[in-house]
Parts: sequence; structure tokens; C-alpha cells
Amino acid sequence: MGAGGSRFKSGCPEGFMTASTARACVFNQFHSPAETAQETFSGGIKTVTSGVFRTPFPFDKLVLSANFRTATDGCLLLETQVCVGEKWSNFYKLGLLSGKFKTSFPPQKDEFGRVDTDELVLSVPAQAYRYRLKFYGDAELLLLAASGVRAPFVYNEKAATVLPAQPCAQQILPISQMEQDAAIKRRICSPTCVCMALNALGYMVPLSKVLGAVFDPTANLYGNWVFNVAAAAGFGAEAFFRRFSSLAELADFVTPDSFVLASVTFGKNELPGAPLEKTAGHLVLVRGFEKGNVLVADPAAASADTVLRTYNAKAFANVWLNHKQGAAYVVRRK
Repeated sequence: MGAGGSRFKSGCPEGFMTASTARACVFNQFHSPAETAQETFSGGIKTVTSGVFRTPFPFDKLVLSANFRTATDGCLLLETQVCVGEKWSNFYKLGLLSGKFKTSFPPQKDEFGRVDTDELVLSVPAQAYRYRLKFYGDAELLLLAASGVRAPFVYNEKAATVLPAQPCAQQILPISQMEQDAAIKRRICSPTCVCMALNALGYMVPLSKVLGAVFDPTANLYGNWVFNVAAAAGFGAEAFFRRFSSLAELADFVTPDSFVLASVTFGKNELPGAPLEKTAGHLVLVRGFEKGNVLVADPAAASADTVLRTYNAKAFANVWLNHKQGAAYVVRRK
């Protein structure tokens, strides 16, 4: 099979913002073909290496997410490298994507940091990064996004908890993960949210297919951020990982054509009304906001008729924007 192409989506989709002020604590960036510094071809593999990207502030967490396509069994390997001072790390592998499977890699750790399944976590803040993409077969890249966290991270509660001025409530066909196979039901919040988002956008996909598309056999989990984004795109949507710093940003991403799937973590009494008492990591679909509250579809509800819930905005901002530093997927109609 010949080498795959590298057809990035040009420009930034509407509403995708890049941090530009010294006070921002997250950055989000799409990448384009113009940022390629080197291309090589060897042994049936095309390698694309980017130029260097200086970030607006030192960062200690980085996630790359991609949308790709292949008509056969083409593969795409995502890698990244960071610079601390004047010294570059080795390249870290962040995920292998193909039309038939997706997999992360065994533990990667060095003096700079480690790969925590789907996220690069640094032991020393970096000031720059670059990426490397390896294509095999007919794999084509459609979209590439990078998202990072300022070091140190500072939560601004006053700014973070302000809701958009115009209320919003999108319709969702609720699905409870707790009504699924008992062997996996407590592990599938992420694909359940992806499935609800896809169905609401008109890409009617059964949960069973989403489960198969997101599963990470190396980590033995369904919640790999990179793979859930790639799977959503594989079913026809556009999707990417993004970090949010305020609830006000939801106005651009929760619409009839777009949903935010927020990663949360909380202890007892931190999120009143939640079906879980506490969690080290959970995903909910944000479907709207009104009157000091955030409207969600929480797949951990015991039954589908209790999935749609309302959470206090201040409490929700704390468990998402503070505890998880605004980690989320955006899934939207192309």
C-alpha cells in the first residue's frame, strides 16, 4: 500500500479560541499543513514533522487529538516532543489510530515527564512543543488539535462560573450506562456520552458500535480521550479535545450543531444531585445552561429517564474547570 496523505483541515473552526493573554491557564490550537517543517518517506511510512510552537506560557500537560480517515486499514501514529529550556525531550507516542483498531502504548517515562495513557504530563514545565505524524497505507489526517495547561494552574472561580447570558437547552435522547452490560457498565461513561452526542446531531449510531470504536486494548479502557474523539469523527462528526477556562465559553460550543462532553472528578457532596457520590473520573454531556445552572445528560444515572439533570453552575465549574482543568471533547456536525 502506498503512503497516506496529510490533508489537514485548514484554518480554525468557528469558536475555537487560542489563549493569548498572560493570565490564561489553558491554550488550544489547531494545526495546518503550513506548519510542516519536514516530510520523509521510508519503508512504506510517511513521516511529517512540524515546526516548533512556542506556547503563551509554560505548560505541564499536553493532549493531541486528531480526525482521520482510511478506506482500508491505513494507520496514523501521533507523537509529540517538548522543549524545556534549550533541551528537547524524545518523542512520546500518544496513540495509534487505524480503521480497525486504536491503541495506546506501554508506559513512557523519562526526566521530562510521562504519558498518562492519552495525555503527556510533565515533571518540569515546557515552553514549546512540536508534533510528528506517521502515516501508513491510505490514512489521511483531517484535523489536528493541541491543548495544554499552564504551569502552575490557577483557578479563577469568579471568572469561571459566569454563565452565558442567553439560556440554552438542547434536546438529547438519554442513554444510561448503568442499563448496559453489567461487566462494563461502570466503565463506559465516555462512549455513552459520545453516542448521545452523535445521535442528537443526526449520526445515528448504536452504543455497541461506539464501544468497539473507542476501546483501548493496551490500557484496557473505554475512556481514552484521543480515541473517543477519533471515533466520533469516524462516524461522520467533527470532534476534538479542548480545555475550557470558563462556563461562558459554552455559548460557542453548546448549540443545535455542537455539544461539549466534560470530564469531571469530585468527592462527596461536591456535586449535589449527581448519581455518583464521588468519582476519580467521569464524563457528562453538557446540553445547556439557564438560571445559574448547567444542564447535562449524566450517563451514570440508574435509568434513561433520570439521565437528564441540572447541576448548580458554581459546583459544576469546580468539578470540571478546577478539578479537571476544563478537559472536554467537542463533538459537532460537519
